[in-house]
Amino acid sequence: GNELNATALKTYYPHIWYLTQEPWVFDATIRENLLSVLSDDDGKLPNDEKIEAALRWAHCDFVWELEYGLDTEIGERGVRLSWWQKQRLAIAKIFLKNPEIILLDEPTSALDSFSEEHITKALDELFVGRTVVIIAHRLQTVKKADEIIVLEGGQVVEHWNHEELIKKWWLYNKMLEL
Repeated sequence: GNELNATALKTYYPHIWYLTQEPWVFDATIRENLLSVLSDDDGKLPNDEKIEAALRWAHCDFVWELEYGLDTEIGERGVRLSWWQKQRLAIAKIFLKNPEIILLDEPTSALDSFSEEHITKALDELFVGRTVVIIAHRLQTVKKADEIIVLEGGQVVEHWNHEELIKKWWLYNKMLEL
């Protein structure tokens, strides 16, 4: 109900979360990395039960195999974690932040097919009632979207939902066949 040109962009920041292909982590513990998504405005910090739930939803079981669990130091730029572990932690941050608008850039690119299936189910639950924009080359990631926009050469060449796009022999369907 607000005019966009009369609203400061900064007011949107608390309501948006962005997950890049290369997840952002810093030299601290897993717990500190997870809690870094919350601002002072978010109120009290979540208890371990909520943190553990976010880790379960993001399939971060590896955390419990580490010697110090949540209090494990991950090193500068997360050098003590694999790429897929950092990606899963980044997804757990989304669950903790609980934003209204989510932007995802290749969210499952570092995951194997089995992990992708589990994470996709968890993300589907998180997406309910939210605005989500997913940038993806893996079509499995976008099949359930309300609208899929296919770009070629920086131009929109198709847009519809999965069911409608596969009825046509368009670029989306050709990519799916490959």
